[in-house]
Amino acid sequence: MFQFTTGPDPMQVFLWCAAAFLMGSIPFGLLLVKLVGKGDVRAHGSGNIGATNVSRVGGKALGLLTLALDAAKGFLPVALARSQGLPDDLCAALALCAVVGHVFTPWLGFKGGKGVAAAVGAALAYRWMAVLPSLTVFVLLLAVFRRVSLGSVIGAALLPIAMSWPHAVVDKRWGPFHLAVSERDPWQATLFWALLALLILVKHHANIRRLLNGTEPPLWGAKKADADA
Repeated sequence: MFQFTTGPDPMQVFLWCAAAFLMGSIPFGLLLVKLVGKGDVRAHGSGNIGATNVSRVGGKALGLLTLALDAAKGFLPVALARSQGLPDDLCAALALCAVVGHVFTPWLGFKGGKGVAAAVGAALAYRWMAVLPSLTVFVLLLAVFRRVSLGSVIGAALLPIAMSWPHAVVDKRWGPFHLAVSERDPWQATLFWALLALLILVKHHANIRRLLNGTEPPLWGAKKADADA
């Protein structure tokens, strides 16, 4: 039976996870497009509620605002858990719950976005330095190939690898001296990050198929309305 390493009792774990799921479930893209009078974003472009499709329907500024809010949905529950001293594996579980809430939001018939922005926000709150490899690869692939989906898929695949890598912590056992040592997260945390990455890959299955077939539209330089990222 799965158990967290340390931390709150099962009821508190449930409440934390439920709160992270509900925060992740807020469909900011849909709400913002409706607020500016552009209708239902799902009826345009790719039909996605994420920042890329919002920018096509409501403009770049609205897309950037959606990106920031979707990232905040992942960032806030994990950052709050960190501030309360909750263990790494529970913080990683909250990251997964926030992304699941975004992907399967109950307010839209358990259909939502693809989870990339929420995942980035959660990962930044968990350990920002481990996000750098994924972000670097995303930017490079987007600049070269102009496909958001390609950068998202490869970046997501790299995330659990980066999270499982040994990282420096401050060891205070030497009196007034601080010694940086290498430490790995518990395997449960790595499992949650792997499940999060797998969820993003599954949500991009249509994009992956088009990438393999060479039919995935670029973000710029072609008709944008058909892109799905």
